[in-house]
Amino acid sequence: MSLAFLVLFVMYVVHAVMAHRREDAERSRFTKIAGLLLQTPLFGIACYFAARQGVFSRHLVSPPHIGAGLLAGHLIFGISLLVTHRSCRAAAIQFFDLSPLWRFIVDNPPMLMRFLGVSAGEELIYRVAAQPLVIENTDSRIIGILIVAGAFSVVHRHFLSNPPGQSIEFAGFAILIGVLYYWTGSLILVLVIHAVRNIEIAYLEQIVKTEELDSDTPGANPRERSCLHNTPERT
Repeated sequence: MSLAFLVLFVMYVVHAVMAHRREDAERSRFTKIAGLLLQTPLFGIACYFAARQGVFSRHLVSPPHIGAGLLAGHLIFGISLLVTHRSCRAAAIQFFDLSPLWRFIVDNPPMLMRFLGVSAGEELIYRVAAQPLVIENTDSRIIGILIVAGAFSVVHRHFLSNPPGQSIEFAGFAILIGVLYYWTGSLILVLVIHAVRNIEIAYLEQIVKTEELDSDTPGANPRERSCLHNTPERT
C-alpha cells in the first residue's frame, strides 16, 4: 500500500507540473480527468493511513486544537502579508480588523465548506500520508518535510509563475505546515490553519475587486485596504 501511494503521488506531482506548463486553452478534458483519476485513489489511500494512525479520533474535533489553529492561522497569514507586502500597515489592518472578515464568512457558508473540504483533502494526502512515508524512506525528517513541501508547492499552478517573493512565502508556508504536523500530529490543527489562509485570501480578493469597481465610479472614495493588492496565493 505504501509503495502504491508513493508511485501515485509522484505520478500526480509530475502530471500537475506538466499540466500547469500548458496554457488554459491547451488543457484537454483528458488532462483534467487524468488528474482526478490520480487524486481519487491518493485520497482513498491517505484516508486508510489516517485511520491506521488513529488520526480520525476524538482529537479531530478537539476545541483546543481548533482554537489554536484559528489563532495560528490568522497570525501566520498576517506574517505572510508582512513578507509579501513589506508593509506593517497592510498586515495590521488584516490582523486587527476582524469584523468585516467575520461578516464575509457568515455571508458565504458554501465558500467556507469548500475551503474546509479542499484543506482536508490536501492535508490528508500531503501531511498525513506522504510526509511520514517520505520521512521513513529517506530516514530524515528534515528531507522528508522539505520534499513534501516542495511537491505541495509545485502542484499549485501559481507557484512557478509568481514573483519570487510570493513563491518563497508559499514554500515557507508549506514547510511550516509540515513542521507543525510532524511536531503535533494534529490533523485538525494544520487543516484549520490551511483553511484560514484560503478564506482570508478569498476575503482580500473580494476587497480588491470591490476597490477596482469603486475606482471606476466617479466620486468614489478609495478604501482603507487598498494596500492589500497582490495577496499571497491560496493553498
